[in-house]
Amino acid sequence: MKIFAKLSFFTALSAMSVFAQGTVNFPFPQMSDYGGNATLLTDKAKASEDLKKQFQAWMRDMYNEQGDIAGVRSNPGSNEYFSEGVGYGMLLMVYFSDKTTSYQSQFDKIWNFYKKFDDGNGLMHWQIGNLSEPWGKGAALDGDIDAAAALVMAYYQFGDEKYKEGAKKLIQAMKKSEFESNGLHLPGDSWGEGGFNRKNPGYFDPAYMPLFAAIDEENADFWSSTAYDANMKLYESSSNEVSTGLIDDWTDKNGKSEDDYYSYDASRAPWRNAKAVCWHGDQRALAIDKKMAEFVSKVSAADMKGPVIRSSGNLGNDHNSTFVTSLMTALISDAKYQSKLDEYWAEAVKLGDENYFNQSLKLLNGLLVSGNMPNLMNPPAAPKSSSSVGESSSSVVGPESSSSILALHGGHAAPVPAFSVHGRTLQVNYAGFARIDLFSVTGAAVKTLWKGHVDGTVSVGLQGIPGGIYVVRMHTQNGSTMQKVRLE
Repeated sequence: MKIFAKLSFFTALSAMSVFAQGTVNFPFPQMSDYGGNATLLTDKAKASEDLKKQFQAWMRDMYNEQGDIAGVRSNPGSNEYFSEGVGYGMLLMVYFSDKTTSYQSQFDKIWNFYKKFDDGNGLMHWQIGNLSEPWGKGAALDGDIDAAAALVMAYYQFGDEKYKEGAKKLIQAMKKSEFESNGLHLPGDSWGEGGFNRKNPGYFDPAYMPLFAAIDEENADFWSSTAYDANMKLYESSSNEVSTGLIDDWTDKNGKSEDDYYSYDASRAPWRNAKAVCWHGDQRALAIDKKMAEFVSKVSAADMKGPVIRSSGNLGNDHNSTFVTSLMTALISDAKYQSKLDEYWAEAVKLGDENYFNQSLKLLNGLLVSGNMPNLMNPPAAPKSSSSVGESSSSVVGPESSSSILALHGGHAAPVPAFSVHGRTLQVNYAGFARIDLFSVTGAAVKTLWKGHVDGTVSVGLQGIPGGIYVVRMHTQNGSTMQKVRLE
């Protein structure tokens, strides 16, 4: 087995130009299949059209700017704003930017709003009035964690280094003030002793942990292992308490239920776990969503109402997109739920324009199940196949499009990881968080070889893989590099 191809200077230069200009690198609609990790809507194109219309209504009713700042209203006409709305708004600006309209300016104004109301810990006060004064003091993790992830995605979407720098500062601020040393989250930074025993599982997002590990390299193990494991245990404990698998709004530090309700706080949990499935093929998150899906699949979309009593499955009185679309995302866990997934989305579309929270959840959940919320740090697009693959070939295995950024850092070429092969072992020299995937030359994913921190050198075994020509793709926080290899 030996390595054939090197990165093309022209291809890398073209990608650098796209990245440095700050253009929309991943225009809506993406309609990704997330590498086959999940079951998605049958008609993604129609869903994308519906989502765009719903987003335009959301912009009309919820987005409010004043000078260089902008907030997301708690309801149409309201002068109350929440940090969670900042997180939702930033994510929506990233993912709805398309070939004709970039929402980078709106993203920047919402981020300015976040920074304007710093509570002294590098985090935003959770409630703001009139775009001008804190009405609720202290931070709330649910808003902070989505804002941090949105900054990471903005770095890849718009290509400006300032977003990566902002993400790192925010991620480190969260670690300092909103996470315990054992990895468990705190609901915010002002809870005192109460935060050590009272937990809100739906505030934590397993999909973001690999992103945070890649950006905050010095704390990579904390994010990818310590925080991930501690908080997934909360999810699992809460889910395993009841036959419905539904997550509780609030638990103790061991995941024991506080009130037995799947309500508005917990409504983010299915989306967060489903996102981890779509982005990373997360098996622990998949198991949680599978259990919830068994319950959801037995309730018609038109009848789904919350809050839901977790132990009995008894439904509440609120038929809205919070409960319809949040529980819908659990259905991505198995192909047998395809028709039920389509049914739930059709019901959500019928609900039309709603209040801030319901409409925001509809958009976020809808983006995910329509393939329009990919992980932009590691997009699942397969490598371009080569028509001339042979031992003497010098053909380049390039990106599918300019959206695959080749080993770039802030618009400058970064050191490319060094590959070497010894028998059935691939050795990679690099320092930092990395994901290494193996593809066939036709672009089919074969295996994820490595996902984690590389401390100088990592050796990856290739036993059990049939002989032939493959493409190795290594993704780091600086982008992706791909090389062709032959396995004897």
